[in-house]
Amino acid sequence: MSNQNLYAGIMTGNSLDAVDIVLTSFAGDSIKDICSHSSPIPLDIAEDFRSLKQTLANNSGDINSVYQKQPDFFNNLHNRYIHLVAQTYNEMLKQNHIDSHTVTAIGFHGQTCFHLPPSIAGKKCEANTLQIGNGQMLSNLTNTPVVFDFRSDDIINGGEGAPFAPIHNQHLAQALKIKSAIFCNGGNTGNIASVHNNQVIGWDCGPFNHFVDMLIRTEKNEAYDFNGQYGKKGKINPTLLNNLFNNSVLNAKKQNFLLQTPPKSADPAWYNFAPLKDDSISFNDKVRTAEFFSAYIMAFSLKYLPHKVPENFIVFGGGWNNPIIFDDFKNILHQKSFVLPQHQEIFSKIANLKAKILWADDYGFSAQYMEARVFADMARCKLNNLPYSTPQTTGCKTPTICGIIAYPNQNNNILWSRAAKGWCKI
Repeated sequence: MSNQNLYAGIMTGNSLDAVDIVLTSFAGDSIKDICSHSSPIPLDIAEDFRSLKQTLANNSGDINSVYQKQPDFFNNLHNRYIHLVAQTYNEMLKQNHIDSHTVTAIGFHGQTCFHLPPSIAGKKCEANTLQIGNGQMLSNLTNTPVVFDFRSDDIINGGEGAPFAPIHNQHLAQALKIKSAIFCNGGNTGNIASVHNNQVIGWDCGPFNHFVDMLIRTEKNEAYDFNGQYGKKGKINPTLLNNLFNNSVLNAKKQNFLLQTPPKSADPAWYNFAPLKDDSISFNDKVRTAEFFSAYIMAFSLKYLPHKVPENFIVFGGGWNNPIIFDDFKNILHQKSFVLPQHQEIFSKIANLKAKILWADDYGFSAQYMEARVFADMARCKLNNLPYSTPQTTGCKTPTICGIIAYPNQNNNILWSRAAKGWCKI
């Protein structure tokens, strides 16, 4: 295989459940996955990241201040994380008998620990974004060039720093020769991309796995609602659903993110879990309502489409493995589901009775590794000087080439993103 078209993509999402890596071949419009591998994130690393994120939230994302107070804790966590990522990558190559020299580059997103996009920061506060992960260290451990710190360039150019899936979704649509489709990413935060007549737009929708996973983790000490086992025992609580819609996704300016016009990006740091602490509602009913809420707000966000809702929906991301959320989304689009009275007109307009909701796997692309492949694509675009964010997907001022490159055995000591808090003075 030529070393001119093989790129690896690495993703560790906000759910902190696994390191996902995919190796993909890009040739013209053709996109083909070669192999993939996943490793669970050890509980100690996941919990330390959650602790770091909470500390950063309490300090308005000021990583420099937090680092000065806890340098040993940070460095220890960072190094364990990078070694885990490198080990997963090296295992993938070894298992598939692939020489690292045949891989052009790795696209590495890092772990997002704080995110304050311009749609929230406004004029009185600088927008910033914080991803942890030194690409140089990863490059040294894998003997492969690494492209990383993707969000900073977009933030610096006035963009939201997310979502990045839409451009990759556009590339997939071109490979599949699909003229119109909605790509739905069901991760900790959900986002959609609409590809229509070779044009793409996209935005974050708000929490997807986030509330359900928090409920299961805090009440049952389990990672997620496997196969919807708890949600199946519960009922949708309309009062709780209404409370979640109005009060659980308030951004840093206390505005309802769900009602903001795109482009927009969300951050779990300001998702409000309080509505789900109502002791008068049973645990199973809370889970069921939170699962319905995930599908509900993703469908609701279709109101921002500038064109008619298409028939093709392509889903990916771990949240869709929950059959309850998958069926809820389908039923909402087919007008077979309960909706809040104040939203009936909106949902009647976005409904499409012919809508087909299919996994990315049905089109030949692993849904599990879709997000990882996004960053393989970003690395490819960086090395070919191609923009990866646009005014239509992130709100940046001009199309933006994203990322910086680390080559093996060089000396790049960047531990976190360039556009972290304090990158500019307003």
